Amino acid sequence: MKVELKKDYVNLHVLIEAETSNVVKGILIFFNICTLAIVLLSLVDWLLALFVIGILLMALFGWLTLWYGFGKEKLIINTKSISYQYMYGLYTTQPEAQPIKRALNISLAPSRERNGLEYFNVIFETYNKHNVPEEIYRTSLAITRAEFAVLKQSLRALYFEKVDPEYHRQPYILN
Repeated sequence: MKVELKKDYVNLHVLIEAETSNVVKGILIFFNICTLAIVLLSLVDWLLALFVIGILLMALFGWLTLWYGFGKEKLIINTKSISYQYMYGLYTTQPEAQPIKRALNISLAPSRERNGLEYFNVIFETYNKHNVPEEIYRTSLAITRAEFAVLKQSLRALYFEKVDPEYHRQPYILN
C-alpha cells in the first residue's frame, strides 16, 4: 500500500492507496468484458433473467475493478474527530466523521503477508465515559508496520503540538 501523510496546522491528512498487481487488474477487466457480453447476448435474445444476472455481475465486477484499480482511502484526523472517505477513481463518497471523545488510541489488526512484508489494518478507538474503548474506525486498506510507525509519530506530533514547550520546564514547589 502507498501511504501519504500531509499535516497542516490542526489536521493530519492520510491517503492510503490500493496497490493491485497487473494480473489481478487483468482478471477483473476480463470478468467485466465477460459480463458485458452476457448483458449484450441477453438483450439480443430477450432473456430477462440472464439480463438481470448480467447487470448484477457487471455492477459487482465494476465496483471491484474501481476499488482495486483506483481505490483510495482518505482520513482527516484532528484532536476532536476522525473523518474518512473512499475514492473509487471517478466516484468519491461523502466524508463521514466520528467524534473522538476522551482520547484516541490506534492499534493494528493483521491483514495479510505479501512479498515478505506483513500488512495490517489500523483500528482507531476512543474511550467512552466509563473508560471502555470503542472502535470508531477501521481502515479498509492495509499498511505495513513501518508506515504505521510514521502514522503513529505524526499523530503524536498532532496532539503534542498543543502543549506549551515550556510546560515540562515549570518549577515544582513541594510544600
